[in-house]
Amino acid sequence: MNLTPAAAIDNAALVQQLITMSESRHLEFKRVSGKMVGKALETVCALANTDGGTLVLGVADLKEFKGDARLFGVEENPEAVDELRRKLLTEFSPAISTVRMVAVSCRLHNGPAKGQNGHLLLVHVGRSSHVHSILNGGTFTRMEAGNRPMSAAESTELSYRRGARSASSEPVAVALDRLQTTAWKRFAEAR
Repeated sequence: MNLTPAAAIDNAALVQQLITMSESRHLEFKRVSGKMVGKALETVCALANTDGGTLVLGVADLKEFKGDARLFGVEENPEAVDELRRKLLTEFSPAISTVRMVAVSCRLHNGPAKGQNGHLLLVHVGRSSHVHSILNGGTFTRMEAGNRPMSAAESTELSYRRGARSASSEPVAVALDRLQTTAWKRFAEAR
């Protein structure tokens, strides 16, 4: 996971495209607040457990604001961004290695830094070959425009499908009478 200072890019076209988009299976927007950290962790977990995607921090949901008014920037709460960066390294089991961050420069149109230059943070999450859970927080999958907790059975099934678990790696109860084969008898007699 790349959590070194994010590479800043200035891409007005990208920002203009982002503010016209709504949340989807592969895209989620979050304003940066203290409450955002838990929800952002759920989204990263869900994206890694499904097909991957991007969490855009510093942009309000399209249902709340329209156009440039969606641009609050990560400057709205830098402490929450620091907390998220730290928790991305410590709160997943197993650790998610498919996360990279990119800072995008923009002019902020809302929030405490309104009218100033600021940044959005794009958290790109690739599809993982493992099934990830948030420590003490559950396992999530991505829906069409949100996250959903997975049941233990769903998590186990996904682990088998991804090859993280297999029948050969799991202990299986076997009735002893099933061992009463010719091969077993020969083995036992030879010992």
